[in-house]
Order: sequence, then structure tokens, then C-alpha cells
Amino acid sequence: MDGGDETRGIPLPRPSADFVGSGPAMRKVFNLIEQVATTDVDVLILGDTGTGKELVARSVHDRSRRSNEPFVAVDSGAIPENLLESEFFGHERGAFTGADARRIGLLEHANGGTFFLDEVGELPLLLQAKLLRTLQERKLRRVGGREEIAIDVRVIAATGRNLEQMIREKTFREDLFYRINVVRIDLPPLRARGDDLGLLIEHFASRYSREMGKAVVGITPEAYQVLAHYRWPGNVRELQNVIRRGIALTRGSMISIDDLPDDIVSSAGLSEASSSANGATSGFFAERDRFVLKFERDYLSSLLRKHQGNVKSAAIEAELPRGTLYRLMKNHGLDGDQFR
Repeated sequence: MDGGDETRGIPLPRPSADFVGSGPAMRKVFNLIEQVATTDVDVLILGDTGTGKELVARSVHDRSRRSNEPFVAVDSGAIPENLLESEFFGHERGAFTGADARRIGLLEHANGGTFFLDEVGELPLLLQAKLLRTLQERKLRRVGGREEIAIDVRVIAATGRNLEQMIREKTFREDLFYRINVVRIDLPPLRARGDDLGLLIEHFASRYSREMGKAVVGITPEAYQVLAHYRWPGNVRELQNVIRRGIALTRGSMISIDDLPDDIVSSAGLSEASSSANGATSGFFAERDRFVLKFERDYLSSLLRKHQGNVKSAAIEAELPRGTLYRLMKNHGLDGDQFR
């Protein structure tokens, strides 16, 4: 589909190709990435699970002077607490039982590049203190070592937890918070991103249909309404898996309600929408969305007729990005040529 001149976000090199968005919240994120990337300050990324915190971190790294140096990502919550210090700072031979050789830590591996510390709120207090000193001095000492090793590393931290509340509860150091919170990037949940949902659906449908070798061109309007009413607790990651599943299951050229998980359909309140065409009784949401679909089609048809199929001028009057208007037209099987 030709998206015209719509801003879908800044062009991001892989592995950030799934970073798609055009709404105000994501434009703010993109602008912050561009502004902070060329500096060398540490960054704190806040957002719920699945919102794309690592994509932001990689995008900052890819645009920085460190882009040709290592990007080392570590999930603090995935490493056993008794191994965290050794993993982060490395150890000398004989530092503890089983340390039969010197080992370089992850911070040293990131030297010259970017150290992405995901789930920083999971760090125990003792390690928070040692990390704070490393960030202040840009030096570290391996476990069991005496030598201080200078490192040149940019730290990008991320969490879905409320660090201010953790500070009040004395489970997160206030001085570490201020040290990593030089620039803060807040990622919105998917449910707050408006029409970005449609862009993401198109993006993932195109990607996974290619990967699976299937001729799936998109999603039906009814299925889109289901997804639009779902709350997306798993955010973009959950949407990604739903579209991948839909591509795998569908036997047609578009993902339908039947290809969506039952819990999503029922949670969206539209489980009976597909039966309404046969006159079956349906609930409030299904009735409402039939009216919305009819309004959309009637409005778009009238708009395109007025502008004689000129999508650019129609998008200007509708105050919609041109790519969004194309998507709505596609959902309703409309083409500008039929109005010329």
C-alpha cells in the first residue's frame, strides 16, 4: 500500500525494523531519540512490558557515535541475584569457589559502546551502590580484584516499575535514580497510541505473510474492530504474536475474527459480531461497531466522491494522514479510481 507522505516514524535500521508509529506520543519518542542519540548522556526508558524499550535503546545506539561498537543488553531480572555482580563486573581467578579463570564482565564487554540495563528496578541494593560508583567514576573493579579498570560506556537503563515509589519504599537508591535519569523517555502503552494500531497491524501482516510464504494482504474490518477494542496488556509484543498466529491460521487472503484468539474476541466484547450479518442478536459493542463501520464507509465514499478520487486532497479535508486514509479505504474495499 502506498502510504503517501505520512510520517510512520524515523527510518530505523535493523534490528529496530518493528519500531512503527505516527501518532503524537510516538513522534515525541522519535524526536527524543534523535535529540539524545548524538550526545553521550545516560538515558532512562520507562514503559510497560512489550512497549519496545529495547528497540528505543538500540535506536539510540544506532544513531550515536558508538554505533560501530558493542551494544550489550542484559535483563537484570533474568540473572540469579548471587551471579549479578560477577556478570556485571567480571571476576578474577580464585575470587570465589569455581572461579578457575579470569572472566570479563558485561560492562567491560560494552567498553566503547552501549550497556543496556533492562529491568533496572530488579537490582538488589548492594549492586545498585556498586553500579552507581561505576557510573560516577567510569571505572570498575572485578570481583576479587584490586585494579580499577577505566571504561568508556554509555548506560541506557529501562524498567516498567515505578522507581519513585521504590525510592519511597527504600528499595531503590535515590542517587542512582538521578544518575540514570539524565534524559527520560516514556513509552506509551499500545492502547494509548490511537491509529498506530492500524500501522502496526499492516506492518506485521506484511512481514509474517512474507516469512510464511502466504498471500495474506491484511485484516478484515470486523477483525480490526475486535483488535481496536482490546486492551493489549502485552502491548506491541502481544499484537505481534496475534498477527503471526492469524497469518498462520487463516485460509483466506485476510485475517478474520475466526483467526483471532477466543480470549481477545470475548474481551473486546465483539464475539458475536460476525454472526450479525445473519440477523443474529448481538451485544452493545457489536451493534455500535456495525454503525461505526457503516459511518466510515459512507463518510469515505462521500469524501472521495467530492474530491473525485484525489486521496491527497481528501486526506487534507479529513485531517488524516494520507497513509491512514489509504488504510481505511483498504479496509472498506474502496479505491480512488472508482470515484474519478
